[in-house]
Amino acid sequence: MFLAPGTPPRCYALVPCAGNGVRAGADGPKQYARIGARSVVAHTLAALAAVPRIAATLVVIAPDDDRFEAEAPGFAGERGWVAAVGGRTRAETVAAGLDELQARGVAPHDWVLVHDAARCLLQPAWVERLIDACDD
Repeated sequence: MFLAPGTPPRCYALVPCAGNGVRAGADGPKQYARIGARSVVAHTLAALAAVPRIAATLVVIAPDDDRFEAEAPGFAGERGWVAAVGGRTRAETVAAGLDELQARGVAPHDWVLVHDAARCLLQPAWVERLIDACDD
């Protein structure tokens, strides 16, 4: 991919969301547990969506996932991407997500912030501080 000199890096979020809850002993995927009126993953995605410097967020779900759309309604769009390429482990899911981001035009000098779907206490201000801290 050709980039003009001085092209600033863009920032993307990658959210592994392919877990099945087995290690946690849950009845199902913990990212789909409810907190208030929304699923855990919906809370996570809302926090990332509130960070304007994130160009897009890619959620990587399991190939057989049939719940994401219902649990995160309205997510997919210009800044919300979904790929059903999750692997057996979190590492495999992240690697598949990085491949998917590259296929969607994310450049080698762009940043990818990885945040697990089941960690819903994320605050947009924390993401902003992380980007600021790494900016140089």
